[in-house]
Amino acid sequence: MLVWGDVTAALEATQRCVLVSILEIAGSSPREVGTRMVVRPNMTFKGTIGGGRLEYDVLHEAVLMMKKTVSSFQTRSYALGPDLGQCCGGRVKIAFEQFDLSNLKTAHDFSTQEEVGNFSTIANVCGSDRLERHVLPAHASDENGPAVALNQGKLTERFGEDRPHLYLFGAGHVGKAVVLAMASLGFKISWVDERAEIFPKYVPSNIRCIHLNEPQVIVKNLEPGNYVIVMTHDHKRDHAIVDAAVRRSDLAFVGLIGSATKRARTLSRFKSSGISEAQCKQLVCPVGITDIKSKKPSDIAISIAAQLLVVKEKQMSISKGDFRLAC
Repeated sequence: MLVWGDVTAALEATQRCVLVSILEIAGSSPREVGTRMVVRPNMTFKGTIGGGRLEYDVLHEAVLMMKKTVSSFQTRSYALGPDLGQCCGGRVKIAFEQFDLSNLKTAHDFSTQEEVGNFSTIANVCGSDRLERHVLPAHASDENGPAVALNQGKLTERFGEDRPHLYLFGAGHVGKAVVLAMASLGFKISWVDERAEIFPKYVPSNIRCIHLNEPQVIVKNLEPGNYVIVMTHDHKRDHAIVDAAVRRSDLAFVGLIGSATKRARTLSRFKSSGISEAQCKQLVCPVGITDIKSKKPSDIAISIAAQLLVVKEKQMSISKGDFRLAC
């Protein structure tokens, strides 16, 4: 979630909003520390802290805070079982921070910075006074620490999103369905096709359309950890792209739309061109969850999106430790 863009939009639309953040959790919780919502006076909101009674009560608390127009920052703890009747046995501490039009410039500045990349801030918390955040230098930011922490009156926060980068080759029916399915799933998407006219006029902000006659040339310059999915209108072009992708060993995912027959032919051509067995194993073809047999573009897209989410979560577990929050 890009917090400050939502804060800016809320202030421009309704002149007031509350930023809700999960500060601490103990035991089971529907969401993790650092999860946020931006609530408007009419109780519409962006983001979610997990739904259910907790979110219901938090929404009402945020709206009540805006009606009082007194405090700018406050915290409240919720015991999910005793207080709310939820089956979770945990406890969460929530921060409520109110903004008005006097915060608009700061929100806009932080929104611009958030679009560029991740950054961290620190602020002194003095009762219910308005927070003044100061951006921390990169060397002072703890990338492995909690996204939000309140210790001894100092609030430290990280903003921005670590979005995996997917390169989707092909803007046909399935490509369009994949973009729709994945637009909100936390990926940055570069959508590549040689036919400039085939792209939709409008796409979500996390999607960049690239018109390129020889799309395989991009593959050599991809950053390590990028994802690649290939579904162009030309089988020869498909092969050229996946050939370039599997010759690398540092991509997170290389997928090719097709059948078992297409996979066999592709692997045969790989071997005849000197690609090793280990390199061949990087190719996922057919792409998508195999239990979904439908050939409808929308169903294929959901299948692919689910498969990439599984890969993404496995990578996150490896990098941050294997855990899951549940309610």
